[in-house]
Amino acid sequence: MTMSMDDSIDGDKTDLTNYREEGVLQTVRTRGGWLFIFFLGLIGAAVVVERFEHVLRQEVELSYFVPLLIGHGGNTGSQSVATVIRAIALGHLKPKHLMFVMAKESSAGLLMGAGLGVLIFLISLVWDGISPRVGVTVAISLPVVSLWANLLGGVFPLVAVWFGYNPAVTSAPLMTTVVDSSGLVIYFLIAKMVLRV
Repeated sequence: MTMSMDDSIDGDKTDLTNYREEGVLQTVRTRGGWLFIFFLGLIGAAVVVERFEHVLRQEVELSYFVPLLIGHGGNTGSQSVATVIRAIALGHLKPKHLMFVMAKESSAGLLMGAGLGVLIFLISLVWDGISPRVGVTVAISLPVVSLWANLLGGVFPLVAVWFGYNPAVTSAPLMTTVVDSSGLVIYFLIAKMVLRV
């Protein structure tokens, strides 16, 4: 039987109200499987770094911004997840709004990332520890990663409730896992194009 979005949302609200009745072992069973899957996904981030090790060897400064890229992607995506989950719970979002959510969140991510990217580039002009070329690389990568993270952060909660899962349990970790690996790929590919390495 196919579950409608509205049914999924209603069911998710019921799950939330029964939180006090849920035992610790039941909580572990509900979350543990997902966390293991996310753990495997995070190993992918290490694989990505290993695959692009030659890029980091030639431009060590790129490594300075790996935590920034991963952290920013996770933070901005988590904000999107929380905002969309709240809107779903309040009944403000329905399936017909998916394209609206995608457009709004990706646009917001692009603008926020661009602002931070410009800041990083300006810092690279006055700080001897960062070359302007690397500053340009980060300035381009931040808005792209931010757009991608916001897009996923807006879509995953809707997909989760569509399939009957609790978006609070699945959406944020799934978004972070995907963004960690794919964000690094985006960063290193842009670095290869800009820096010619």
